[in-house]
Amino acid sequence: MSAAAPSGTATAEGSGRHIAEVTALSRPARTFTGDFYFTHRERDRLWLAHGDVAGKGLPAAIVMAMIQEELEHRITACAATQCDPAVTMQRLHEFLRPLLPQNRFATGVIGTLREDGMLTIANGGHCPPLIIRRDGSIDEIGSTGPLLGILHHAEWRSTTTRLGRGETLVLYSDGVTESCADLGVAGLKEVLKTARTPEEVVAKIGKPMDDVTLVMVRR
Repeated sequence: MSAAAPSGTATAEGSGRHIAEVTALSRPARTFTGDFYFTHRERDRLWLAHGDVAGKGLPAAIVMAMIQEELEHRITACAATQCDPAVTMQRLHEFLRPLLPQNRFATGVIGTLREDGMLTIANGGHCPPLIIRRDGSIDEIGSTGPLLGILHHAEWRSTTTRLGRGETLVLYSDGVTESCADLGVAGLKEVLKTARTPEEVVAKIGKPMDDVTLVMVRR
């Protein structure tokens, strides 16, 4: 399964079994969006990417389109060799740095979810991914490296946790937490206690002021 559509639901399967159900929603604040996401299944794991280009409108959308194309290429190549998500992040950064103007940068999350629930995430200055646990608690995965496309010398690391059966990984852009409701991450956690789909989250936060993209991965 590969996906980068504005919204939808898909099931990633591996070895005859479901890895996870992926639901996504993407809504631009204007005609164009600077948000991006991508999923790709390869053998026993599901690759995930989510990110945001600084700014709004057409300039951000042009950069987003470059990232989307390169991201698909890099993830497909890295999935074939089973490299670490931090390596994929590094390669995406090296592609972007000479192309981006000085006032542009991107944030991003790249990760893999294996059939056994092992979740590996590299976070380049993006909103902290959230994990809704079975007991109702919500964990955060903080940044594991700098923003993309700025520093000459930058490194990322990956962090590993486990996504249990019935638990959900939530990836989101800052248009969600900086909505007109001014949620913040703490507010989003409260919303996620009752909202189980991207559509339900957006309905609860009110009309966003920025691009909004939500990806929810339920194992």
